[in-house]
Amino acid sequence: MPKEFESFRVGQKAILIRDGKCLIVECADRPNVWDLPGGRIDKNEEGEEAFRREIKEETGLDNFAILAVADYAIIYWRNDFPMCGVANLIKNDHDTVTLSFEHSSYRWIAESEIDGFEYIWPSMARMIKNGFKYYKLFQVNAR
Repeated sequence: MPKEFESFRVGQKAILIRDGKCLIVECADRPNVWDLPGGRIDKNEEGEEAFRREIKEETGLDNFAILAVADYAIIYWRNDFPMCGVANLIKNDHDTVTLSFEHSSYRWIAESEIDGFEYIWPSMARMIKNGFKYYKLFQVNAR
């Protein structure tokens, strides 16, 4: 009997932490619902290429280092379509954030504020918390 495999998409999100605060973006079409910058991999696109494209489109940032995969989750997105969401910790210490039309505002939140927001994915708060764990490890190892 042949095995059936479920089709799914891959979405990548950026965890950018500066001065102990993480960048979150507000969804333009869903007020008071927050997200991390990022998006899906398009057909015939490599993972890192897609990630860099999405971050530039959504934040204007194109000069950043990818430090680690901080977390991942399986999400059943709109219409129950399965998606593997990957959160990458990135580093960019100085460039200005410029939002795309997809987001209406942005905030820099401290680790203690993570649970005070509604996120687009149920697992996003956990992803951000894990991003802070990796950020702290990189801070210690950089000394």
